[in-house]
Amino acid sequence: LTTTVAKLYNLTELQPRLHNVTLSDSSVVSVSVFDVKAVILSMLNDSRRMQQIHFASGYDIFTGHTMDDNNTYLNEIHTGALWKLARNYYCRGVDNAFPLALLCFYDKTHTDLHGTLSVTPLIFTLTCFNRSARNNTDFWRPLAYIPNLSYGKNKEDKRPTSEKIQDEHICLSVAFGSIKDIHRSGGFYATVMGRPVKIKVWIHYFIGDTEGFNKWLGHYPGNRKEISRPYRDCHCTFHELRNPNPLCVNVTIEEMRQAKRIKRNNYNEGIALFKSMSRHDIKNALISKYLPLSDNEHGPNLLMPPELLHASGNGLIKYIFESLRDQIGSGRDRDDIDRQHLRMYMIIKQQSEHNFPWGAMQNGIIHGTKCQAEERKGNLFLLLVMAHTVEGTTKLQKGLGYHSNARWKRFLEFLKLYLSMEEWFHDCNRKEEVRQSRIMISKVLEMLQDIFPREDGTNGYCIPKMHAMTKVMVYMQRYGSAMNFYGGTGESVHKFFVKAPDLKTQRRVNEFAVQIAKQYYDIMVTQYALRSVNAKEDWVGLLPTKEKI
Repeated sequence: LTTTVAKLYNLTELQPRLHNVTLSDSSVVSVSVFDVKAVILSMLNDSRRMQQIHFASGYDIFTGHTMDDNNTYLNEIHTGALWKLARNYYCRGVDNAFPLALLCFYDKTHTDLHGTLSVTPLIFTLTCFNRSARNNTDFWRPLAYIPNLSYGKNKEDKRPTSEKIQDEHICLSVAFGSIKDIHRSGGFYATVMGRPVKIKVWIHYFIGDTEGFNKWLGHYPGNRKEISRPYRDCHCTFHELRNPNPLCVNVTIEEMRQAKRIKRNNYNEGIALFKSMSRHDIKNALISKYLPLSDNEHGPNLLMPPELLHASGNGLIKYIFESLRDQIGSGRDRDDIDRQHLRMYMIIKQQSEHNFPWGAMQNGIIHGTKCQAEERKGNLFLLLVMAHTVEGTTKLQKGLGYHSNARWKRFLEFLKLYLSMEEWFHDCNRKEEVRQSRIMISKVLEMLQDIFPREDGTNGYCIPKMHAMTKVMVYMQRYGSAMNFYGGTGESVHKFFVKAPDLKTQRRVNEFAVQIAKQYYDIMVTQYALRSVNAKEDWVGLLPTKEKI
């Protein structure tokens, strides 16, 4: 039935193609890949999506130019500095060029308790859509589904880490194949909103977590003192990670190429150079000759911005509450604070005003388990509320041992500044204000390290997530508001791209990713048909005929 409906509505080109990929250990996995050209055309020919209300404010979709010549704010993606450079590079001198940049999200997810039934969807949306549209699942599409490459390889797997990372890049090379084909052919012609154009495609940036980005760049994990360059995009050393105002020297793509050349001439010298750069010697799928990226100087190194979901919610705020737990201990004071937190949570939940972060009441405010990133932010807000009540002030001052009023005022000031800083990151701000924000951001991060010290036996705040927070304003200048590269949206669409299709699979590990892709395609075809029937329209399909393509 699905095949018949797909032919009726001309959607067969959207069906995923199965690619068998041979890994470094000679095993074979199946990667389901969607044709990017067909998917893009389906979006551009969908009148429900291609409406002015869904386009970024002040953006001309046909030229990529900012319609407001006096634009002084960092808001949507095209207001960032990198947009103009990328548009000029790919569209200059091309008649009727239609700039079409892709925003890609990549993060592994699982549907069972132990992570065996896991898959890594590579999904994308178009940067011409505004923030409200990009928060909608309908404006995202899958590019590929990468299977669980670690299945069947137990903890005794002695293969080098570089081989394991290389396996993922072999799959990524296949996933990006259709994008490379479009770029190799110079783009493709289409009719968008009744206007003939030549579509020029490139990847503007990626969204994901630290672990995934390190694998994409072949970078060492940055949580060990022995690592020369613990952060993926700069030359900073391990001890510079705690610096709240670092002066970073960015990694360039030429450094990688130079290391490759040296290794060809002198193997040992080349390996030593890669180690000094904290990189594995791999054939990186993101540095392919025909893969179009927005930054041709730094390559993929600066296309992976840090975002608050992982850097703050699952990072610094988590460490704040760990430090709070260590300082207060596990006695009666902690129980009193947890009871006060529960009262504040229930009272605020009853308020009609909902424009504030929600907390979590599981295990109390001090214990950080059973708590999501956004809930940790809500608990930090609840801590601030508690600190402004008579009982809360008494309990917290006693538990923290604050005998000085100045120390208590500094504690309150920090909570206000940190929460305000997070909101400011995601807001629309003046470009000049963002450029001058470094000193204030460093002040907040310095206060964090002073008020919430980490316990002995840890790396303290010599951690990549502290370094990442100092870089958010830098990436805001490149890509607009930090909300543009926030990972929460991508995490939420996993429910649609993985969790919903999973319910209709056989849940066999070897075929899981393939069946997920097939079930998503069936769901997409069914939804198109349902909308057509409900609208009582005689659709000829979202894709043009092959002759028009």
